[in-house]
Amino acid sequence: MNFTVFQYPKSKHTRSLTPRLFKRYQTYKRYLQHEFARTCVYCRQPDSSAPNLNFGVDHYRPKGIAKFASLERDYQNLYYCCGSCNSRKNNDWPKDELKGPYIVNPCDYIMSQHLRFESTSGIMAPRTKFGEYTEELLQLNDPIQVEYRKTTLQTLKMAASHLAALKNQKSEILKLFQQNKIPADVYNDESNAIDDEIETIEVLIQNNTGTKPLLRVRNLK
Repeated sequence: MNFTVFQYPKSKHTRSLTPRLFKRYQTYKRYLQHEFARTCVYCRQPDSSAPNLNFGVDHYRPKGIAKFASLERDYQNLYYCCGSCNSRKNNDWPKDELKGPYIVNPCDYIMSQHLRFESTSGIMAPRTKFGEYTEELLQLNDPIQVEYRKTTLQTLKMAASHLAALKNQKSEILKLFQQNKIPADVYNDESNAIDDEIETIEVLIQNNTGTKPLLRVRNLK
């Protein structure tokens, strides 16, 4: 089982949602969660990987800079972002807009050309000057974050192996039942117990990869 968690997009993201204009930019959070598949656009951590993670709305062109005040509720300027990246990015913007440097985002840049996740080391490896700037400003290779990524991948590998073993075990029990080697009540008890464990493992994988289904949002357009 291959996991794409922490990987940067290999193409630019085209926004799929067109919400109406709201009075408060915070209202867009539910749209952005769907738009960016519940993942921080900068560090690639999914919001389902741990309880009580602080995710919110990032203004790519900072609302704290006067010339961008009109973009405070402009959906095209808003991104789904974890609390750590949001606070580190803050009001960062290049003094010289022609030269940069810029923090890369998935709508304006092919992010994998600027940053690459190395699964063996757990680090986000810069590939360009913009990638270096993004990694340094957002502290993407903070030791705690690197350890978290490595631990997550190891957990996912073990979960995938355990999931495969459980499915094989269920097949073997079915064969025993079909061969009349175990009674129906034993088969049902064993099968149900395995199904419960499979569901638990599948939820663990979904949480850590960001593939856990999102709750349906009314009037999501």
